[in-house]
Amino acid sequence: MLHDVVTRALSRLQSDSTAAVQVPSRFRYAYASEDGHYVAIVSHDLTTYVVDLKQDRFCKESAGTPCGFTGHVLEMEADGRTMRQAAYVEQFDLDRDELDWRRCARVS
Repeated sequence: MLHDVVTRALSRLQSDSTAAVQVPSRFRYAYASEDGHYVAIVSHDLTTYVVDLKQDRFCKESAGTPCGFTGHVLEMEADGRTMRQAAYVEQFDLDRDELDWRRCARVS
């Protein structure tokens, strides 16, 4: 299931010719919410792309590294390269609209 959900998310990101961001073609790893609604994909430059498969949108985050989902909450560890403190975990509730969501292409 994870493979199929991640493949769908990548298809939506990479087929979006109107996106203002350049989406890399290779990635390190990915997480998916248990219900397959959200996918977090980490690229080689440690940028995280979160794709909302039900609403055809994505957001981009580069301030941390995802460590998994709890429901629709993405848990992110702080980037150790920019912080001297112990790593902290910040939670992003993906059902809230405060995130910088961008539209992405719908792919069948």
